[in-house]
Amino acid sequence: METTPLVILVLVVIVAALGAGIALRSAILPARRTARLRRRFGAEYDHALHLHGNTADAERDLSERLSRRSSLRPRAIPDELRDDHARSWVAVQQGFVDDPERSVRDARAVIAAIALDLGHPPGEEFERLLGTLSVDHPAEVAEVHRVRGDGTEGTEHLRELLVAHRRLVEALLGGTGVRGSEAQR
Repeated sequence: METTPLVILVLVVIVAALGAGIALRSAILPARRTARLRRRFGAEYDHALHLHGNTADAERDLSERLSRRSSLRPRAIPDELRDDHARSWVAVQQGFVDDPERSVRDARAVIAAIALDLGHPPGEEFERLLGTLSVDHPAEVAEVHRVRGDGTEGTEHLRELLVAHRRLVEALLGGTGVRGSEAQR
């Protein structure tokens, strides 16, 4: 009967070790998840945190973006279609002088058209589309969010927003130059 206290002591130590392991795991896993999402999304992580106001909701949003992206079947854009998008972009930029607000709206339409050709679903709301695009292009999407959300108004703000959209278009088209006349050739 003297082994019973020893067995109980061993069981208590095992249960305590398991409890400590579970507590340690529950403390480490969220920190790892946060670090992984911060590394993956960069400034877009900060945007999501600002948008949602707390880490749990921001990280849930970013995880949902990853899930949406993984469900897509990405396609390469044929060169001819890529050139068409580049020409569309040049037209957007050229229209800026006459109607900056329309030019920004048209920029969003070009981004949506490129995303559709890359395999994104049709008719997706633009903010949701940006979220999904942020999985592959977090810096460019974060720049669009940063410029759009700076609270300023006027033509200079619209120009900066158009430049941010251009960076996203370039990234979506694989880094092809869409800055000017090279897309018209």
